[in-house]
Amino acid sequence: MKKALSLILAFILAFAMLIPSGAASEADSKLQFNDDGKFRIMQIADIQDGPFLLDITRDYIEEMVVYAKPDLVVLTGDNISAGAATIGIHKLDLILVKAAIDRYMSIFEKYDVPVAVVFGNHDAEEIVSKEEQMAMYMEYDCCVAVDEGDALYGCGTYNVPIYSKNDAGKIAYNLWMIDSNMYDDVNDGYDHVHQDQIDWYVKTSNELKAQNGGAAVPSMMFQHIIVNEIYDVITEIPESEKDNYEYVEERNEETGVSRYYAIKNEYLRTGELNEMPCPGAVDSLQFETAVAQGDVVAMFFGHDHKNSFEVEYQGIDLVNTPGVGFNSYGDHNRGVRIIDIEEGTRDYETEVIRYQDYHADNKAALERFVLYGSEHEVIDQIAAFFKYIWFSVISIFAL
Repeated sequence: MKKALSLILAFILAFAMLIPSGAASEADSKLQFNDDGKFRIMQIADIQDGPFLLDITRDYIEEMVVYAKPDLVVLTGDNISAGAATIGIHKLDLILVKAAIDRYMSIFEKYDVPVAVVFGNHDAEEIVSKEEQMAMYMEYDCCVAVDEGDALYGCGTYNVPIYSKNDAGKIAYNLWMIDSNMYDDVNDGYDHVHQDQIDWYVKTSNELKAQNGGAAVPSMMFQHIIVNEIYDVITEIPESEKDNYEYVEERNEETGVSRYYAIKNEYLRTGELNEMPCPGAVDSLQFETAVAQGDVVAMFFGHDHKNSFEVEYQGIDLVNTPGVGFNSYGDHNRGVRIIDIEEGTRDYETEVIRYQDYHADNKAALERFVLYGSEHEVIDQIAAFFKYIWFSVISIFAL
């Protein structure tokens, strides 16, 4: 049935591929601090859906754009789920993927919000490549993403400068967009940031430093898969102490023995560890290099849908943003991350705006969360369905 619906949709959307659209000019895509010296970023992680993107996810993303008024949206990978937009015929799959991307990109285009994009491990698992997808993103006027071509491993490793509010020619802040790649076929597990990408980062960082009178330009780094160093701040804790932490339980199904892990208190700033992070199979030199360069203030990741922690390690903040999508696994942390930076400082403020917090006074919306949240029991989802209908009807008559 799913394949049949996808095929029908592919033909319906075929004409969309013929509609011309142009990418934004360099002048239009130039980002600059606002008159008050502030700049707001919204990070959206793991939408992970297809051309039938659930309305609850799309509605929430639009609500957040209207509510938070970001100056830039950063999509940090698993923006689509390739398996949800694939029927096995390349030309038709191109149409399905374009439709999947348009379900959320049309929101940003509507509100004229610039968008930077990096890829995750699920975006291109099927036959539509990252390069083909990046071309689709770049058709939108709001897109500031770059396909660096064959220059680097992967697709979508680039930087997005933010210019001074008083000098449109001076880069006051820099955002690194890094393709953390997909799967490691040699070592199994997830892939990592490759050495040529790291070399490019050092070269570009040094160029920015030279333009800035020899001082490092404050920067943030965005990618999908977290760095291996996250395990330097996680420790096993005895069962007797687990209630003193936000912990993860790892249970051996064969032995029935559980082990408990938590972020060490001296590193945890705020947020939760609700699943063990999944970095690459190979520990690259990416993090060590960023520490040595001295420009990166914080690194922001997605990938691990339930985690919302902020930790400080060796002078760099490692920040995990929970997934926003309801077509994949998640928990009570589903939401988007807001990051506020200010020109002339390395300090920043960030918070996760959770769906449940934003809709705390909306009973229908809260029941909708349970209805679509796969982490809930079926019996609770059934009950939530009827409650959602009931509260929706009440709200209509209350108008």
